[in-house]
Formats: sequence, C-alpha cells, structure tokens
Amino acid sequence: MNPRWIPLFVLGLATGTGACRSNDAKLARREVPGAIVQARADLAQGRTEEALELMRAAANTPDLETSQRDEVQGLLEQAAGKRVEELSTGNPDPEELADLVELDLPRQIAVQAGLRAAQLWFADGEALDAYDILKRLDTKFPLHHERAAAGDLLVEIGLWLTVHGTGWFGIGHSTDDAQEVLEYAVLKHPSAARNDEAYETLARIYEDDRDLELAIERLELLVLHHPNSARRVAAQARIPHLRLVALRSPEYDRSQLLAARRELETWLGTHAGHELEREVRVDLGDCLRRMAESDVLIADFYERVGNPHGERYHLERAARSAREAGDEPRARAIEARAGKLPELPAEARP
Repeated sequence: MNPRWIPLFVLGLATGTGACRSNDAKLARREVPGAIVQARADLAQGRTEEALELMRAAANTPDLETSQRDEVQGLLEQAAGKRVEELSTGNPDPEELADLVELDLPRQIAVQAGLRAAQLWFADGEALDAYDILKRLDTKFPLHHERAAAGDLLVEIGLWLTVHGTGWFGIGHSTDDAQEVLEYAVLKHPSAARNDEAYETLARIYEDDRDLELAIERLELLVLHHPNSARRVAAQARIPHLRLVALRSPEYDRSQLLAARRELETWLGTHAGHELEREVRVDLGDCLRRMAESDVLIADFYERVGNPHGERYHLERAARSAREAGDEPRARAIEARAGKLPELPAEARP
C-alpha cells in the first residue's frame, strides 16, 4: 500500500490538495514513520504544502520518542521554511502566507511568513491588510525577532495612508485609518525608525481636526522621545503656536499663556538665526499682547468692584507686557490709566 494513503486519510487530504488547516490534526504513532518518509519525498519533489501538513499532524501525535519528535520537528521547520520561500517568490500569495501565522508553526517561521505577507500586501497597495497581519504578529508573538522591521513597516503604512486613504465607500479622503495605524505604531513600536515623523503627522492630523490638545501632546512626545530628530526644532516652535491658537476667548488661560511665553523665549534663546525665527517672534509678540489684554480685563474687574490697588497692579503688568511686545502706544495708554490710581507699595508691584 502506498504509505501516503494512511496519513492522508487521517488528515482528510486524500486529494493531496493540502486543504486541511486545523491545528488539531494528528496521526497515530504507528503512522508517523511512514509520514516522515512521505514528507521527505514530498520535499524532494517540491510538494512543500503536503510535507508541511504531514509534519504538523505528526507533531501533534502524543508520546513520540524524543528522537522521533526531534526528526518530526526538524522536517516541520524545513517544510515551513520552504513553504514560505515558495509563497514569497514567483507569483507570491500574501493571503496564504498570512494563513501560516495562524498555524502552530515555530515562531521564527510564522513571523517570517507574516512579515513577508505584510510586505507583499503593502507593495500591492493593500495597506490595511498589511496592518492587520502585523497586529496579529504582535498579538501572537509579542516579543518576536522581527519587531524592528515590523515597526518600521507600520509607520510606512500609516504615512502612506495619510496620502492614499479613502473616505466612505472609497470616495473622498479620510485620515482615520492613518491615525489608527500611526497611533498603534508609536504605542507598540516606540523604536521605529520614523516615529518622529509619525508623531509630527499625527499632530498635523489632530490639528486639522481642531483637536489641538492632542496635537500638542503628540508634538511633546516627539520632543521627548526624539532628542536628535531634525523635526524637533520645528515641533518645539509649533507647540506654543498651537497653545495660542487654542486660546480663543479674551478671558485667556494665563497658565497656557505663560507656558507659551516660556517655550517661545526658550526657543529663541537656543535657535537664533533659524529659518523659523521670524514666525516664533510673531508668536511671542502675539502672546505678550494677549497677556496685556488679559491683565486689562482683570483690571476692569477690579475697577468695577472698587479695588484700586488690584486695578493698578494688573494695569502695570499689562503695560509691561505691551511694551515687551513692541506695542509702545498701547503701553503708554495703559500707563496713563494706571497713573490716575493710587501708587502701589514697592513690595506689591508686579
């Protein structure tokens, strides 16, 4: 009797198509020697899928002797490796490669198959399929040996989707998928090569969506985690700018104004002569004028409640901010109003 018929019958593979994908298929102990012989023959003749299915079933056989189990494991790894090579060349099939990830294969081979599937899908423009298989690798093998390559590819996918993503029913453009992929990449693969660009892109997405708090947070993470990035200087300039954009009401959040002023002055003290210097100086002037406006509004309140000392304190502080902003006419007008009020004690002056 052809030794192939016994294991094929057990596996449900009498047609030799390799259709069985169950991790539970197994052989009886008496069938394993014949399966080993058949698997070697299959490998010699290029029937990698059949050899792989046989050795997966043999590996599930209980109570094998150590030497026999080692032989089965060696053939299993050999068959799986050749199957990955076969599916990766000629007319590569990323879907079949991805299927291998779900099988009970050695980690190194399963990861190799999944990463190759992701690369092929991404090359074909199937970015979300590539993203899904890379997530599956992370879930099944959290510390797999190809994490660096997987992280780099995830960032590439996210950046690609910012340009090529589509809206509802493929119409228009949406960055929702790009946002999801990039957030996943920076969270799960913080050492990816282009994570600084990922943070910058996420900040731009959130800024476009008017979620300025998240935009600021992503730029702060870029600054924190990528001290040597060429994008860091621009991010440091953008953070205080976004703080100012977020403050729409004249009743400004003074803590945010102070934070923006400190960031802008620090930037100017460190990066004088940079191409962004003019924009940063404009933002600093805007910030100082808003600080003056804020103090004038507070002074108005103290005027209404009859507290001349409180009114003068905030007017003097407003005049100083206006002068630092280069708004000399406004500074003189505020000082003229303050001059009509009682002098402040020296220890109470701003």
